[in-house]
Amino acid sequence: MRRLAGIFLIVGMHSAMAQTVTLKGVVRDQAGERLPSAYVFIYPDSVNIATSNDGKFSKALPRGKKTIVVSFVGHEIYRQTFLLKRDTTLSVSLHATTGHLREVEIIGQRNPQEDMLQTNRTSTYLLTQEDIRMLPVLGGEADVIKALQLLPGTVRGVEGSSDLFVRGGAADQNLVLLDDVPIYNPSHMLGFLSVFNPDILNKVEAINGGFPAEFGGRLSSILNIETIDNVATKTRISGDIGVIASRLFVEQPLVKDKASLWVAGRRTYIDQVVKAIGNEELPYYFYDLNGKLIFKPSGRDRIEVSYYGGVDELELFRDRDNDGDGFLTEYEAGNTSLSLQWNHRLKKNWNSSVSLIRSEYKYNIRNAFEENELRALSDIEDYGARVLLQKDSLFGHGIFKGGAEWTRHAVSPNIINSQGTIAELFESSATDGRLSNELALHAQYEWPVSERWRFNAGLRASMAAVKDKIYFYPEPRVSVRYAINNDEALKFSYSRMVQYMHRISNSAVTSPTDIWYPVTASIRPQTSHQLALAWQRSLAKENVFLSVEAYYKSMNSLIGYEEGTNLFLNNDFESKLIQGSGSAYGLEFLIRKDAGKFTGWISYTLSWSWRQYNEINGGERFPSRYDRRHNGAIVMQYAISKRWAVSAVWEYISGSRFTPVIGQYVTLAPTLTGVDLVPIYSGINQVKLADTHRLDFGVKFRGKPERKFQYQWFAGVYNAYNRANPVGISIEQDETTNTLRYEQPGLFGLIPFVSYGFRF
Repeated sequence: MRRLAGIFLIVGMHSAMAQTVTLKGVVRDQAGERLPSAYVFIYPDSVNIATSNDGKFSKALPRGKKTIVVSFVGHEIYRQTFLLKRDTTLSVSLHATTGHLREVEIIGQRNPQEDMLQTNRTSTYLLTQEDIRMLPVLGGEADVIKALQLLPGTVRGVEGSSDLFVRGGAADQNLVLLDDVPIYNPSHMLGFLSVFNPDILNKVEAINGGFPAEFGGRLSSILNIETIDNVATKTRISGDIGVIASRLFVEQPLVKDKASLWVAGRRTYIDQVVKAIGNEELPYYFYDLNGKLIFKPSGRDRIEVSYYGGVDELELFRDRDNDGDGFLTEYEAGNTSLSLQWNHRLKKNWNSSVSLIRSEYKYNIRNAFEENELRALSDIEDYGARVLLQKDSLFGHGIFKGGAEWTRHAVSPNIINSQGTIAELFESSATDGRLSNELALHAQYEWPVSERWRFNAGLRASMAAVKDKIYFYPEPRVSVRYAINNDEALKFSYSRMVQYMHRISNSAVTSPTDIWYPVTASIRPQTSHQLALAWQRSLAKENVFLSVEAYYKSMNSLIGYEEGTNLFLNNDFESKLIQGSGSAYGLEFLIRKDAGKFTGWISYTLSWSWRQYNEINGGERFPSRYDRRHNGAIVMQYAISKRWAVSAVWEYISGSRFTPVIGQYVTLAPTLTGVDLVPIYSGINQVKLADTHRLDFGVKFRGKPERKFQYQWFAGVYNAYNRANPVGISIEQDETTNTLRYEQPGLFGLIPFVSYGFRF
């Protein structure tokens, strides 16, 4: 009987295995270039895999009727239904949507968010170049940060700025990556324009929750930006001439199907225009330079070398008496980044990626008058390495991803040099330089338990070593997806995040003079726990994606400072820092349409954000300055014809919060020679500025799509109904009643813009 049972078991196993066959394939674009990391979905098996570095995929499946859907950003969706009887190999060719977008701009491309519906991911948004280029924005300069500010959960700072405040968090709680390299100051023009040239973008992924284990180091969000990485098959040149800046992109093949190079540059020229048309000068400009070398030595290997450098320059001289002796202000700040990435396909469908990175941000401010000079400097420099391994069919249908990363931070927080009589007031000094090393190990595994349930479990173990102190934190990550049907799903995620680098700032908005500072023996890492619950649905016939998401985030060891602390020109700021707790919660709604003549999205966020410090407000919690209760946007574009399109953006945000003076009382001066007026303040952040709303409008006109030389005119207005939204507060005195009142000055009224783009 035992032998007979063994025979039946072997026969049964063989029969079960015989029901399983292998589906293989390779995904290419129209030019034959293989596409790595393309999404492959197979129904009804609920299989979700990504292609390897050479565009291949392989999966063991039960026999039967299958539907395969393949998607890649910037390409049309591939869909095929067939009967899988035996081992089968597919060759999938994806057509780029560029041609369609050149004619109509907004048809033929499926919303990348719909692809996210099939995964476990929550709180994640994907943007394409077209999403970014369609927006009528300040100066007509396409800006990825401006597009992100119109999505749920993200709030901008002051009017026109490129700050990101995500789910009640501060701007320094966002990790901004450009080809794996952290960018510490992602803005130009004192925060009004981001450093990312729109011509070079290949993938823009914003993660606000449900964080994969491979990402860490910040509490609120990950902005993962990847630049163009395809080996060029022909020379391509494009550019744009706008009101604020002009840019040029050149792509050149070096070795056929093996190597290519692209370079992109951008510079503002407002200083030169103002100088040419009048006597006044605008002594400010910025420039960016990006480049990438892509090399494919074999079918298994891919090497990329990426560079970015950007600088802001200001030189202002004020000579009031016209005697040649005046006050000189010089300011220079900039980022540089360099990365080397090697992707290699190993045996048995294992893929590896190794990255070496360097990042630096520094500023130098000099003020001089006659023999007096005051200079302030700050610098942060990172070196790091990252290793990532992935297998798409580990233990059956599961996807495994794991790896390690190391970063060395060298920080010179604040250096002050002075000479002349001013040296008696501000002595030359320097905050001690800081070194810290961060190390993280991570692993995650995602698997379909059944046709409806899909789980992802991950763990990130991170540590930071500084002088006389080592911090270690486990960071678990969990996400679950339940498929109500093929087009509707419920999702849940939990993430713990730890942040070892802090930005010290007096301001609610990003300032070029903000100071980055690592953890120390007395300054602990910031930590958070975040829960998210999402409902998502795709309406295929209407080409509409719907999402409703609720979140709750608790935060600890948040950086604050004692009231009245001046962080600039202060080398003892660490003793003034305090740490407290916070919480944020809210609801986010998104309706998005990305196909047809009419495209765009509607977003709305209802949120709360709180802070609590023992040293402030009597230890009672108070609304944080990032508490913006209502935040909504309507983004629309309509293709009138193949050559004409109109776009509009309407945005509404609750006013930012501040602490006002609500009264004064009189007290004797310490010298007993008079009296002093002592202000009385309200509770912290108890009053808010007026709500802001704005309408932007744009019109696009393209050249004939069949011609080799393509051009485009984009004209419109920023703030169409000329509402000056407040950017701050000032105290004015009424001479009649001798009382004080608050004023809310605005910065931008109606501003027209025009730009000319070309490509050949």
